[in-house]
Amino acid sequence: MSYGNDYSNKPFERASKTSHTNIINDTTVQSFLSKCKIPPYHEEIDDKDIELHMLEELIENPIKNIITVDGGYTNVFVKGDFPSSTIAFFQFGALFFKHQDLLNLKEKPFIDPEDFSKLQNIQRIKLVVPTKGIALDGEIDFLSSVRRTIYEFFISQPEKNGFMDALKWLIFEEYKTTNGRDVWHLATCPHCSAGVDIQRKDVQNYTITCPHCNEKIYLTDILRLHEAIDNELGAGGILGYLTTSIEQIIIVYLIKQMLNIKPSLFKQTLFVKDGPLAFFGQTANLHKPMRELMTYLNQHHAIYLVGLEKSGSFVEHAVQASKKMLPKQMLLLGNSYIYKYIIPGNGRDNEPYASSSYYGHKLIFKSEHNNVYVATIPNTQAMVEPQISDYININEILYNITALKCDLYYNSLVPVVMANKLVSLADHPSSDLLKAFAQEQLSQ
Repeated sequence: MSYGNDYSNKPFERASKTSHTNIINDTTVQSFLSKCKIPPYHEEIDDKDIELHMLEELIENPIKNIITVDGGYTNVFVKGDFPSSTIAFFQFGALFFKHQDLLNLKEKPFIDPEDFSKLQNIQRIKLVVPTKGIALDGEIDFLSSVRRTIYEFFISQPEKNGFMDALKWLIFEEYKTTNGRDVWHLATCPHCSAGVDIQRKDVQNYTITCPHCNEKIYLTDILRLHEAIDNELGAGGILGYLTTSIEQIIIVYLIKQMLNIKPSLFKQTLFVKDGPLAFFGQTANLHKPMRELMTYLNQHHAIYLVGLEKSGSFVEHAVQASKKMLPKQMLLLGNSYIYKYIIPGNGRDNEPYASSSYYGHKLIFKSEHNNVYVATIPNTQAMVEPQISDYININEILYNITALKCDLYYNSLVPVVMANKLVSLADHPSSDLLKAFAQEQLSQ
């Protein structure tokens, strides 16, 4: 790394203009690059590898309600000088509207603002998390400050103990009258790093005491985000994991409320999540109880849930593969296809793609309007090569995705566009205004 000049008026040390020749002429580098492979373009996709399925027509559409969940964050500097301090602002939303309201709008030549407002019934949820160089009053360090921030958010939103109770309900499978889970294994205590078996009966005020070091463990520590937080380097690495975890806890919370109030709504409601149905990084273990919940709902009620991706390797490949697809066709994605055309590598023969983080299978769908979507639909068991029957309610879900198309953006859906508009935080001016707001509040 070159020398800088942050602390003097001396010049930068410039990088060498000729050192690249040492890399280009190195035989070890040349040998390594010759072994590398990149995914092929659509012209190289073998037709026999594309097993396409047609979307079945529905005699009657069961979906009457749409719920879309989305979230966003921005990380801002509240102190730019060294040592720097940063803080992240999150906003999450669950957008509710009736399917018929959307259909009614499409039939009108002009949209009445009152009609449009029916599609904007969203509940916004805010969270602020220190990400570097900030500590809460009464906490011993930065790590404990972030842990307490997340804990207090879960016990306060969207009502008292709302998300925290939903998290406990999920991991201990409390929706079951019998055969629920009594123990959740936490891989590392945030204080002593020892493994801890959390007994459901020992959870008091959503905390337990570590049997090894006698320190307090929050129930939210099962997300294991503390493993990716450093007192010096900060918590910037947890922001994506935290976002997708909270988005799915919102879904769990809504499912719990529906089960308690009116279970018949499951047969009429489609849940749409922005992004795949998975928990990533340290939070990955939560995919197991989530799949268990999907299985339970599928057996006893119904569940219509889909995760839709807007970017990434699968979306980039879908653009290529769709050139070989007809409208209303779907391409189911199993190991043989994914590792040959999308993700470099061979995978493991008996281990389904991303089975340690996903609770659904992926597919590419081309609608009758030629829009192309990468969707994840829940499964009851991860399969190496999934079949149509391995996707829960696939036809009903894809039929409604077709009906929810939006012409405003490329391959977009009305609920996803609206949810993103209502909760996303832009770099400008949102980031700048939140930075000024945070600096003002912290200086008081």
